[in-house]
Amino acid sequence: MKEEYLSARFEPSNREGGFERDPSEMSAEKVDAKQDEIASIRDSVFNEPAVTTRVDEQHLGRWIEQKRAECSMAGNLGVAFLAAILGGPFAVFGAVMAGNQGWYGVLYIVVFAPVIEEFLKQSGMIYLMEKKPYRVFAAWQFVFSAIVSAFVFATIENLLYVNVYVPPVNVANAEVFAQFRWTVCTAVHLACSAIASLGMIRVWKKQLLDGKGADLSVAFPYFAVAIVVHGSYNLAAIFLSRLFLE
Repeated sequence: MKEEYLSARFEPSNREGGFERDPSEMSAEKVDAKQDEIASIRDSVFNEPAVTTRVDEQHLGRWIEQKRAECSMAGNLGVAFLAAILGGPFAVFGAVMAGNQGWYGVLYIVVFAPVIEEFLKQSGMIYLMEKKPYRVFAAWQFVFSAIVSAFVFATIENLLYVNVYVPPVNVANAEVFAQFRWTVCTAVHLACSAIASLGMIRVWKKQLLDGKGADLSVAFPYFAVAIVVHGSYNLAAIFLSRLFLE
């Protein structure tokens, strides 16, 4: 038995009739070998410390630097602006799809909505850090993206609240309600997004230092602060809304 398993004479290529495929392979799920560019570099054998000879000198980091040098400033600005613009609508869509008006509606408004909105408002820059980190070249990109995304989100949300969710006929003073939405509510969204963007800057700086893939966990403390501020405001808004309703 031992010779059968260990001897070269029993290799499939040396057997009469050739190698017979295991029947289970016919029904096994096909492996998708397609990978995006960042995954193929991250998982490359050239990224192993045994090849780089140093744990802190990663092949991925050098690849990002090389790709960054090949990108034009105009292209980087265009990608950054697109990431900023798309973050707002994604956040609105996510909030609407996840919303619930059931018995735990208050819990959603205070807890789940802030979590969904704050993460999705940063979705554009999260995508760049995960898939195209070489397009990120300055810390101000994160703050800029956060502000633009929050403003787009607040604009869409304000229009929905003023014209759909709470129509003018249902409020005591439609003008005051609209002013409150466009000033206070917008400011809260801008402030919370700016706080979360500071966490994204930490992710970027860490990647520059260690040359590895984006570690979003270092941004979580800042996201937590933004979520708490956002949730606290939403809780207060539940009671403030009574001042505007007839």
